[in-house]
Amino acid sequence: MRLLRALAHGAGWVVVGAGALLVVGLLLRFAWARWLYEPIEPVRAAEKQAYLASLPRADPATAPRFVVILFDDLGWGDLSVQGNRLIRTPRLDALAAEGVRMTQFYSTSPVCTPSRAALLTGRYPVRSHTHQHVFFAEELLAATARKMLGATNELPRDEILLPEALAAAGYATGLVGKWHLGGIPGHLPNDFGFDEYYGVLWSNDMQPLHIYRNRAIETRDETEFSLLGFHDEDGTRQPRGIDQRLLTRRFTEEAVAFLERHRDQPFLLYLAPTAPHVPLYADPEHAGQSAGGRYGDVIEDLDRSVGAVLDTLERLGLTDRTLVVATSDNGGNYEGSTGGLRGRKQETYEGGMRVPMFVRWPGHVPAGVVSDAMGMQIDLFPTLLGLAGLPLPADRTIDGADLLETWRSGARSAHEHLFYFPTLGAAPVAVRDARFKYRKETGQEGRSKPHLSDLALDAEAHNLASLHPAKAAELAAALDAMTRSVEENPRGWR
Repeated sequence: MRLLRALAHGAGWVVVGAGALLVVGLLLRFAWARWLYEPIEPVRAAEKQAYLASLPRADPATAPRFVVILFDDLGWGDLSVQGNRLIRTPRLDALAAEGVRMTQFYSTSPVCTPSRAALLTGRYPVRSHTHQHVFFAEELLAATARKMLGATNELPRDEILLPEALAAAGYATGLVGKWHLGGIPGHLPNDFGFDEYYGVLWSNDMQPLHIYRNRAIETRDETEFSLLGFHDEDGTRQPRGIDQRLLTRRFTEEAVAFLERHRDQPFLLYLAPTAPHVPLYADPEHAGQSAGGRYGDVIEDLDRSVGAVLDTLERLGLTDRTLVVATSDNGGNYEGSTGGLRGRKQETYEGGMRVPMFVRWPGHVPAGVVSDAMGMQIDLFPTLLGLAGLPLPADRTIDGADLLETWRSGARSAHEHLFYFPTLGAAPVAVRDARFKYRKETGQEGRSKPHLSDLALDAEAHNLASLHPAKAAELAAALDAMTRSVEENPRGWR
């Protein structure tokens, strides 16, 4: 009996101890979660709100409509209008023929998170703390490692995004497709000016790949954790619950529905498909039809998607009132084509950052124009705000420039220089002007000494620094000046 009492007494202390450990564990987990997911404190929140409150309302009768299509990893040479001889893209070819095709247009980074932030803010990625890496789904181990390295995983709340400014002016704003700028409350698309959101928070190779409608999960990715992270199906990697073969079709249907709902008011439709990012999934209705293989099937699905959007604008009588832009978030991956440019995605060679760019606006932008003027994703923010009659924020550097005159009259680029930022590090590693590109000695991407390229004549093969020493020195000085600028004031506050 004495032994039983002793055992019971000991068991009681075990229960108490276990309970105490549980409480302490929960408290530590709560503190850890707060530390882990607490975003950067906004610095210019009041200035942002004052700017948005000051914007005039757009006139529904005269305000232009905007459709911005951003493909994921589409290479410079992936389209037939860009010279591809295997993949057929008649609708994008026609879009180019009906407007301006820019042959010297760039992403602001060779990977997706930084370039998407730059497109929506008009600022180089270092300004918004998106330059360090690609944002990942909020998986605890990876998130902890990021936090310990000081890398953020959300766009700062004091950044001003294109949809926020347009929404404040009375535009209907919608994102269909990939966000990739944060995945916690306060940093979702609806928190940054999008009235409507349908899509995924991450790239299509990340999990969990839930499909959201606004802030709620509409279709859940039920993938079970494994080393591969994907359920093997028919030789491809496919999350359970999400049929990626149909994603482009679903995004197209949502884009068309958005246009139909807002036909009578100014709108911004930001259509950001997850394709042709790998893994590749072709719509079964058209699979196996492209001479470019599965990758070609995916690109031709995207071409049909663009055609559906353009047909909807025509059916609604909005073609002449709508500026359509189609481009890519960075250069091609190893499945795609760079059109002979050196390098690929993740590299600051031309193949990693020069991307297709088409602009159509009948009656405002001439048709059939091929422009070799420099441009970059950061230019869309000031250009579209200018067309909407809205001023730029005065409290921060806007690195982009207005492209309207370049599109409308063939004017030379408003940029004297464009800068190339790498996937890691806050300083630019290369700069170009209208003809030459200079890369400093970094030891990255195969370059061990400064290199000057003539982009008009060469694909970054031959070093012309000794032949044009004055030009090399001029561009080196511009690169050094930009480096000092972002070191002294990385976020570009004024």
